[in-house]
Amino acid sequence: MYERSSLRYAHTSGYTGLIYTDDGYMLTCGSDGDIRKWQSIDDDDPISNCLGEFVVCLAQRGDKLLASTDHNTVQSYVLPDLDKDGTLLRFTAPVISIKIKDDYIAACSEDTTIKILKDGATQPLELKGHAGPVLALDIHPKNTMLASFSGDGSLRVWDLQNEGKELYSIQGLNKANSFENAICFGTPCFEPTEGKVLVYIKKNEIKAISTSNWEHLFSLSDDKVKGEYTYCQFSQNGLLLAAGTSKGEISIFDFIARQSKKCEGPSSECQSITCVAWSTKNNEELAYCDASGQLGTVFANSELQKESGVGDEGELLNDFDDIEFTGDIVDDTERLAKIKAGNDDDDGEWKSIEKLKSQIKTYNGEDLPEDEDTKDSASRNGSLSPCVDKNAPVVSTGFKIQAAFQPSCTPIHLEHRYLVWNGVGIVTSHADGANGSIDVEFHDASVHHSLHIPNYNNHNMASLSSTALVLASEDSAKIVVIALAASGNKEWTMQLSEEDVVAVVASTKLIAVATSMQFLRIFTITGSQREIISIPGSVICLSGFEDRIMLSYHAAPASQKQQNVTAMLLQACGLSLKCQNITLPLTPGRQLVWQGFSDCGSPIFADSMGLVQLFNVKSNCWYPVCDTMKMSSSVSNNYFVISLSERSQMLQAVLCRGCSYPMTTPRPLMQELPLQIPLCDLESEKSSLEDTLLRSSIMAVDNANKVIKEVSIKLFALACRGEVETRAKELIETIACPDLLMLAVKYATKLGRIHLADRLTELLPQLEEEQGKRKQDEQLVENTLQSAYLTPTHLNGQSFNNSTKLAPKAIELGSGKKLTRKKFAFNSTSNDSRKFAMSNDSPLATATDISGHSESILPSCGDSVDDTKIITRSPFSSVNPFASKRKISEIDKSSVLMGSEKLKIARK
Repeated sequence: MYERSSLRYAHTSGYTGLIYTDDGYMLTCGSDGDIRKWQSIDDDDPISNCLGEFVVCLAQRGDKLLASTDHNTVQSYVLPDLDKDGTLLRFTAPVISIKIKDDYIAACSEDTTIKILKDGATQPLELKGHAGPVLALDIHPKNTMLASFSGDGSLRVWDLQNEGKELYSIQGLNKANSFENAICFGTPCFEPTEGKVLVYIKKNEIKAISTSNWEHLFSLSDDKVKGEYTYCQFSQNGLLLAAGTSKGEISIFDFIARQSKKCEGPSSECQSITCVAWSTKNNEELAYCDASGQLGTVFANSELQKESGVGDEGELLNDFDDIEFTGDIVDDTERLAKIKAGNDDDDGEWKSIEKLKSQIKTYNGEDLPEDEDTKDSASRNGSLSPCVDKNAPVVSTGFKIQAAFQPSCTPIHLEHRYLVWNGVGIVTSHADGANGSIDVEFHDASVHHSLHIPNYNNHNMASLSSTALVLASEDSAKIVVIALAASGNKEWTMQLSEEDVVAVVASTKLIAVATSMQFLRIFTITGSQREIISIPGSVICLSGFEDRIMLSYHAAPASQKQQNVTAMLLQACGLSLKCQNITLPLTPGRQLVWQGFSDCGSPIFADSMGLVQLFNVKSNCWYPVCDTMKMSSSVSNNYFVISLSERSQMLQAVLCRGCSYPMTTPRPLMQELPLQIPLCDLESEKSSLEDTLLRSSIMAVDNANKVIKEVSIKLFALACRGEVETRAKELIETIACPDLLMLAVKYATKLGRIHLADRLTELLPQLEEEQGKRKQDEQLVENTLQSAYLTPTHLNGQSFNNSTKLAPKAIELGSGKKLTRKKFAFNSTSNDSRKFAMSNDSPLATATDISGHSESILPSCGDSVDDTKIITRSPFSSVNPFASKRKISEIDKSSVLMGSEKLKIARK
């Protein structure tokens, strides 16, 4: 039985490293840049030395200590005073792991390289081949091989005797594009005595392979742990193997017997294990560190082990009373019985119950053939030894589903973090004990002045819009809202009954809160309760825009490689609510990391590998519009998404070098990345023009009609020059624009393509008919949510969706004025009809004329297209009818850019 000590604070939150020195002391390092020397876990005054901004890993040999510093180097120090002794290796990114074995020093970095320095050598040997950050490595005890694990999901073995030639590789392991996103830290490991076995982590199992023929030998697993393994390490004598999990659990395996030992469970404060080290003085003791910077030890309690050993084994035997095994199983158990200490003749029947149980459990949930569940079939199929279990069925485990999060925020364990960073402003949290505070900054100072708020309620989630700031905390039933544009008392609170806040969002018109009861509560900006609806799954995140809310949730359990995520797209329309369910097309193996709306109200999300996708409400399809990983110069860099603009075709993001989240100090600069749909052969001119054409048709681009015409005529010219007249004609038919057709006919005639020009001319009646059908479709009111065409006035906070206007009380008029009123009413009706009769050259014409994507100003949900139901303000229902008449006259005079013939008809 292995017990745990109480946890001790060692370093600030983040990855924490650990080693045992030759004289039995513990050395720890962490994100605070300190190195601490511990005599034992009970040391109340460890010796501390600061080496830089952060220290990731340590290694010790004799009186020399090697450390990875913030200068991307491997620095040597002299113990015990830690005097500098020179720089051994240099990299272009932080060093992740350092190993020393006899005359060899090996180090790996986030820049995907491995460098090996041998004593007496002037230049290190550099190993290249990984496509991701190298996260861990180990050297063979005989210095013949080196094994490395990378974030590209591969494990590679290199031959040190043959200039680092690659010997063997394994694919399909956990992937990570940076050290901060990594799950596994301590894999692979060679067996320390002979090096005949190499072990590595694969989810909740530890695989063992032979270093002579690279065959899979066996797998180790522990039924008592729930998390995935993150670190594994052999004891000094190679008899024990310790492994830590993502939930703070520790498993200790008897490597010879291939069974797990009983270990005490983790405390509630323990987080993911980042490092494990065996004591150099006691083979029954080990130390570990977790992601919160805490240090703990695990030690064997022989008395408890004697008391519980026989009983536990007896209980396990009862589970297998009805199962008989023959063949090689007897040989295996006899071999293991010889290893067991103090056994006699009566112990000859002792079996490794844990080993047999781990093999038999693989059949749980599987439909076995009728003749495979008997003793004879077990004998016929051979031994159940782990050495030949590679053909055994494996119980499939689903993809790890993600918990709820706030878009554009940084991890909660950081002391200084961004609660939200979006297109409106930045909300920063500073956790300084009881004196924590929250700072709010706005990109546009005209929206609101900056705020400094004492964080008495320990708020750790926030959402910011141009009209409201929402603050809340996990495991809390209270939200605090500050209405920025309100007068008087701007702050209001709401206490939820028997519910905890899971996610919050603030738009310019609504406040939404997702709770632990799977309710979505919607409030107005000033605190009126608007809606409460049930959510059909666990919430992931919320986002909002104007009167719309997008809520993503787990619609079903995850499959083997991906999550099943669905989004509810809600729109508030008066006292009613519209909802549309859309499925998020997450790429297999990726997670949702950001969600929001574009500046034109289109839903957007980004996954963990930097792919940004946009939803077009009219076509009901998702489009990949930007792959940020392809725009990064290094695989270890990431882009922290802020916002997306359809009009300017730009994605605003923050470049995070070697990490996933931006630092609060110094604050990084925001960059603009051009949108680009991942078409084939983007380097060619044709694909580049097709990308522009496609983006202009599915998004609300500035001057979309003009852009589509220009790009289309360029594609037409390329097709003509390439002697592909059929493709040129097909392009004009697809776009179906009479104006573009006339330009194409002129261009074809100029090039001497008379036959093509004649064929295009024949298409004119067909295109005019198709354009007329499109115009009729525009006038139909759709029942689904629509993507509004936002004018610059709309972006400033004025909405055109609500066409209902309240007019002042009408005044009584004489008979002469009533006659004049009828004339004005007739003129206004004519003006309204002219809006639907504008030519394609009019700036108010919709892009549907060309691309089928409507950008027109849509009526609000509660309005009808019937003019009789729309409350309009006529000139004589105003207080000053002559002023209204003057305004209408000015508007009529400004109606330009019409065709000359249509303008004459309109004037008549």
